[in-house]
Amino acid sequence: MRQQYQRRQRPHHWVLLSVLLVILVILISAAVMVNKATKPLTQNQAHAEAVAKKSGHLTSTSNFYWTNLDTTYYTVAGKNKAKQNVYAIVPKTGNNVTVLKQTDGLSRNTVLQRVWQKNPKKVLSAALCVFNGKPAWQVSYLNQSGKLCYVTYQYSTGKMLQQISNI
Repeated sequence: MRQQYQRRQRPHHWVLLSVLLVILVILISAAVMVNKATKPLTQNQAHAEAVAKKSGHLTSTSNFYWTNLDTTYYTVAGKNKAKQNVYAIVPKTGNNVTVLKQTDGLSRNTVLQRVWQKNPKKVLSAALCVFNGKPAWQVSYLNQSGKLCYVTYQYSTGKMLQQISNI
């Protein structure tokens, strides 16, 4: 009797181990896929931070934003040597870094509050860029119909520079 009981337990043990092994393989595969999917963003963030720090505009960083409507811009928020909060807008090429004091214009939260007044279904992104030679906040969102929309506000005055709706 004992031998039969022990034989019945062994296959059950191997089934459990096999299921755990399959789950482990799935988790590792998912982690690798997430890593590969986020690698370009991570590399771009590191590049933008390095360019901003190398140019002497930032000593530390706190946030990173990215926009790509007409031209790709990476914005790095942080502090300069004088311990002031600044934004460094870095074009994809890495040339002509634009540095703005955060106190000289609209905050990201203020811009997002304006967009939420439009009653969007979802805000997708809000990032600083250079629009017609001027720093601007560019926000993308989905309206209640689920259509893609963009709105651009001038950084210094808050004036709406462009609105693209129902794409």
